[in-house]
Amino acid sequence: MFVNPSILAIADSDSYLKLAVTFLDRLGPAWDRRVALVRTPVMPTEEQIAAAFAGTSLDQRDLQFMTLHQLNADSIPEDIVFAAATGPVVAEAYSRILRSEPAQARRTALVSALPGVAYPATAKGWNYRRAGDAFICHSHAEARDFSFMTEEQPGHHPTIMVSKLPFLHSAGFPPVTHGEIRRVVFAPQAKVPYTREDREKILLALERAARLNSGLEVVVKLRARAGEPQTHLEAFPYDQLCDELQAAGRLGPHSHLRFETGTMSNALTPCSALVTVSSTAALESLDRGLPTMILSDFGVNEQMINEVFRGSNILGTMDELEALNFPVPAKAWLRENYFHRMDGSFHESMAILAYQARQGRLVTDAEILALVRNQPMRQRLRTALPTPVVRILQKIRRFLNNDGRQDLKSSS
Repeated sequence: MFVNPSILAIADSDSYLKLAVTFLDRLGPAWDRRVALVRTPVMPTEEQIAAAFAGTSLDQRDLQFMTLHQLNADSIPEDIVFAAATGPVVAEAYSRILRSEPAQARRTALVSALPGVAYPATAKGWNYRRAGDAFICHSHAEARDFSFMTEEQPGHHPTIMVSKLPFLHSAGFPPVTHGEIRRVVFAPQAKVPYTREDREKILLALERAARLNSGLEVVVKLRARAGEPQTHLEAFPYDQLCDELQAAGRLGPHSHLRFETGTMSNALTPCSALVTVSSTAALESLDRGLPTMILSDFGVNEQMINEVFRGSNILGTMDELEALNFPVPAKAWLRENYFHRMDGSFHESMAILAYQARQGRLVTDAEILALVRNQPMRQRLRTALPTPVVRILQKIRRFLNNDGRQDLKSSS
């Protein structure tokens, strides 16, 4: 069989770097593996980089840095490029590689995935990645939804593969170890809830939970502190809101809330429970058999990025949070959503794709070549502008978004 397939994972932000590293870690040492971080305004901090590599077999010291201008067929010896990056970066990377290789004997396979829950499927996230050879979904529900969405779209589409989120370790159904809850971890999501008022309600509910349950530790596990880069723009960071609530006298000077960064694994200790509006940290918590709750007070829908949790039996309210009333997940939902059993077919498919690339058997569709040659200018500017210019534009956008309107979505 094929020996030493090779893969380069390129990432550009904290959540995508975690996906890149954990995905390559799961492929195992039979693969030659390399991780590169593309220089963009959303590059992770040193702390976020360390968190992405923590607990994996990959060495953070081997992380490489590059610009998109360095990407072309001659600069990539690997069989597969795993584009674990935001949409515009994936599209630009694909474009540069496809334009630099012969269309009828391409030797670089292009694969991508989203870093967490990708249900329901969205045309925006898909269209950035449709020039690739394969797109990886993390559940059967996601795979079906992307298949349904693309059935009526003509032209080339990448093959949909089904794997598992690489940071989940349960072979199938996760264990259920609900017992005494001594620690509640809240996992924020940058996009939702949208408004300052809703975010303040969460902080106040967490504070009440701590006061109503003697000895309970309450931690807000931040992806980044206010002002630090992360994958998606956050208009109202929770640590900043907490300071403002205290200054306004709405939260006591001796708040029970603690704010932490670092890895989610370190936060989810035994006797912990996790609460979130939509973060994929809920899946990490379920994977460990910990009590888990999706707050439904603000809606369970596509806008809240939590529609996938319908039928999960882990929806709850802030009142139930305060009472520490955490439900048990439904097995039927677990099977369809991220906790399915895996056989060896995914790894075999990846190895076959690498073999086809090394033999020069990949062909670039004429429609895709036309697509990448006519890439929208707005999309290319996102990846080509100097970092200081992009940061100024981000500050302008943050200012415009501070009224809490639903225009916080950055590129998937």
